[in-house]
Amino acid sequence: MNTNVKRILVCSAWPYGSGMPHLGNLVGCLLSGDAFTRFYRLLGYEALHVSGTDAHGTKVEYEAAKLGITPRELADRVHHAIRQALEEFEIAVDNYTTTESPVHKEFVTQIYRDMERNGYIIAQEEERAFCQGCRRFLADRFILGTCPRCGYPHAQGNQCDVCGALLEPEMLLAPQCAFCRSTDIVRRPTRHWYLDLEKLAPQLLAYVGSRDFRGNVKLFTERLIQDGLRPRAVTRDIEWGIPAPFPGAEGKVIYVWAEAALGYVSATIEHFRRLGEEERWREFWFGEEVWHLYTHAKDNIPFHTIIFPAQLIASGRGYHLPDQIAATEYLNWIGGEQFSKTRRVGIFADEALALLPPVYWRFYLLYNRPETKDVEFSWEELDKAVNAVLVDNIANFVHRVLSFIWSRHAGVVPDVATDPEVERAIDETYATVRRTVEEGALAPALRAVALLAGAGNEYFQRKAPWRTGDGEAVASAAHLVKALAILLEPFIPMFSREVYATLGITERALADVREGLRGHRLALQPHPLLEHVDMEDLKGRYQAMKEEGLVSLEEFQRLDLRVGRILMAEEVAGADKLLRLRIDLGDRQAQAVAGIRKHYPVGDLPGRLVAVVANLKPATIRGIRSECMILAASDGTLALLAPDKQVEPGTRIR
Repeated sequence: MNTNVKRILVCSAWPYGSGMPHLGNLVGCLLSGDAFTRFYRLLGYEALHVSGTDAHGTKVEYEAAKLGITPRELADRVHHAIRQALEEFEIAVDNYTTTESPVHKEFVTQIYRDMERNGYIIAQEEERAFCQGCRRFLADRFILGTCPRCGYPHAQGNQCDVCGALLEPEMLLAPQCAFCRSTDIVRRPTRHWYLDLEKLAPQLLAYVGSRDFRGNVKLFTERLIQDGLRPRAVTRDIEWGIPAPFPGAEGKVIYVWAEAALGYVSATIEHFRRLGEEERWREFWFGEEVWHLYTHAKDNIPFHTIIFPAQLIASGRGYHLPDQIAATEYLNWIGGEQFSKTRRVGIFADEALALLPPVYWRFYLLYNRPETKDVEFSWEELDKAVNAVLVDNIANFVHRVLSFIWSRHAGVVPDVATDPEVERAIDETYATVRRTVEEGALAPALRAVALLAGAGNEYFQRKAPWRTGDGEAVASAAHLVKALAILLEPFIPMFSREVYATLGITERALADVREGLRGHRLALQPHPLLEHVDMEDLKGRYQAMKEEGLVSLEEFQRLDLRVGRILMAEEVAGADKLLRLRIDLGDRQAQAVAGIRKHYPVGDLPGRLVAVVANLKPATIRGIRSECMILAASDGTLALLAPDKQVEPGTRIR
């Protein structure tokens, strides 16, 4: 970072509007962004943190279809839930917006017109993957298959989550439709618009060469460059998204990852527009007095080191390009399994808040932030981080020292200079934390602070001021408490806030860790800051949470599932969706009222075999007694479930 920098812009990757982020999403993006922002503010910079909900794309459209609601309804619902979770985690984002924002749509439209005017957008006719089963083009997450580079069998049509390869749907091996699981996939002609990365290659290579990318960022970026910078499609044949602004592109939208990163700019514009400072956003996007830091997981590296800079360069506006990419590896679930709310695997942000106060999660996640390799969640590591390190080491030391000052020194720190031994320890920790965070790492910095607390415990025990009356030891321990509170603020601000209140500190900067508290009076009587977490109880509550709503084997066996044959079908008067059915269940006949009228002609139903719940409690629908239920599947198209071979009515389904 050059000495001219006055402002820091922290950009955290946008969570998808398809569901709540899990712990891995949280630490890779928004929580890390919050910690960096707080750190740079303590250093005296004007720091701005922007992010938002990625409301567009195939993932949102796909999940909305499964729920039977519109993509906008799903994205709005998720956006509201994420904002609530961020408030509870005390993740401060100056503008947490959405890609549905009018400001974002306006900016995306304009910058693509700039790119096209400058000759960096090209159109070409091509053949794209098309599902014969559900009659749709299969873009991005609408298609699954095997990665052609690493062989990962569950790669999606835009990227492999394992090796990071940027893909096109047609590159996948053994592809299948994510909607209907059909493998009957053909190629259909269509026209798409591309960002000409090949034409931008000289400028991109110069940009990458000017940045000190390290670790996984350097690896992923170099791999993409070695593979060759080829034109990258920026339009999709889907309905949900920002309309493509190119002549002839009617009916197409901008690819979600070709517009989401542009949200960093539009979110900054929107933030200052709301403040009534219309032009101040330019101070964060032009010139060399600003430093840009991006937080996200490793799968997003190519988008932030190649594609997003390419868009900014292609606009011809002279935007400031990304300076630092603080990308994480993955935090996976126990055994390396990926988080999945559908499969009830892992802990998601809303679930985490129901299990523990956020101070514990913040500490655990940042203490174990996966910076050099993938990390697996474990209850043992959670226990170690929150109980052994945070509670027993840090919180216990703070409470022990402040309580001693309150009870033995009438709440006043002895008016004695800090022991040089303690001063050195604080100075070394300050230097380590500052260097580490400025290099883009958080976990080593937090671990260094924890070591300082451990050294403080050892020092206080060794000096034993309760026996010796050593005022220097007490003043030095108080200095350590103040230093710990300041150094911990970017990581667990709610903890630091409690310590500040007890100390009576209202203004602080990172450099204040070097100033002691000699002669300072405590503002409040100290109280224990944190309690131990009962891990067995926590695991039990987690298990109960995951089992909520599940059906036991005994409960399932109570269902009488059998094959029935429809004997008669007739329309229900005054109901445009309902049919009355008479069904042969083998040992008896039963009547059912079913909402299938719009999907099956009445005359086609008699004689069909169907799956039936035969022991359902009777209900009266439109004055007709319904004594059983036929089973059907629906993804927008309704299909009756039936055996694939001829069996007798009454045959049990097992």
